[in-house]
Amino acid sequence: MVDILTYYDQHPINERAIIDALLREDKNLENLKPEDLFPHDQDHYGGLAAVEALSKAAAIGAGDRVLDVCSGMGGPARYIADACGCPVTGLELNRSRVASAARLTARVGLTDRVGFVCGDATYMPFKNETFTRVVSQEAFLHIEDKSALFANCARVLALGGCLTFTDWVASSYLTEPERAALGAGMAAVAIHQEGEYVDYLNAAGLSAIVVEDLSVWWMELLRKRLQMYQEKREDTERLFGVKRYREFMDAYEIFVRVIEEGKLGGARFSAFQLKG
Repeated sequence: MVDILTYYDQHPINERAIIDALLREDKNLENLKPEDLFPHDQDHYGGLAAVEALSKAAAIGAGDRVLDVCSGMGGPARYIADACGCPVTGLELNRSRVASAARLTARVGLTDRVGFVCGDATYMPFKNETFTRVVSQEAFLHIEDKSALFANCARVLALGGCLTFTDWVASSYLTEPERAALGAGMAAVAIHQEGEYVDYLNAAGLSAIVVEDLSVWWMELLRKRLQMYQEKREDTERLFGVKRYREFMDAYEIFVRVIEEGKLGGARFSAFQLKG
C-alpha cells in the first residue's frame, strides 16, 4: 500500500513538471506572474473553474482570512489570494510539497499574501477562531480520522465562518475490494457516503449544511485527466521510475471505472460555524 506522503512525493503534478511546462512555453522563470502558473499548478478536478466555484460557494472576499487544508502545490491558495485579495494560509502534511508551494509562490511575488505550514489536518497548529473561511479540494478521502479533522476545522473557524470543501463520495455499491484497491493505489483510505459527511459535520458543531452534487461535471473531466497523466508518462517515469508510474496508473484506471459505473461521485459541502 502506498502511503500518503509517498503518493504525493511521486505524483505526476509536481514542481519539476510545472517548471518544465513553463520552460516549454518559453516563460522567463525570473519574471513570472500568478496566472503563468494557473494552467499547471491546480492539482484538483476542474482547474480554475473549480476554485472559482469553491470561492463563490464560500463567499470569500478581501476581508477574509482563508485556510486551505491539504494545500498541496499551493495552486488554489495562490489563486484565491490573487483573485480575492485576501491572505491565505496553506496547511499541508507533505513537507516536500510545502517547500515546492513556497518556492512557486515566491516566483510569482505572492509571499506577502500566501504562506504555507507543514502540519496535520487532524491536529492543526493554529489558535481558535484564526480563520473566517476554511477550504479544501478532494483531499479528505486521504484522512481516516474525520472526527478530529472536522473538530479542528470548526475550532479554527471564527463565529460566522464557513467550511467549504469538495470530495469524492461513495454510493452503497462501492465494494470492499474496490475500496481496498483505491486505498492501496491512491492512499484513498477513508471514502465516505454523503450522509456520513453530513453526520461528521453536525458532530463537529457545524450547521446550515449545503451539499451540491458535482458527479456529472467531474465524470466529464475524468478521461481528460487520465489522458493528461498518460501524456506525463515520460516525465513521471524519469523522476520516479516505471514501476511507480504503472502503479499510479493502475489505481487511477480503477478509480475511473468505479466513477463511470456510478459507484463513486463528487460533492461540494458548505457548513457554518454559528455557535460562539
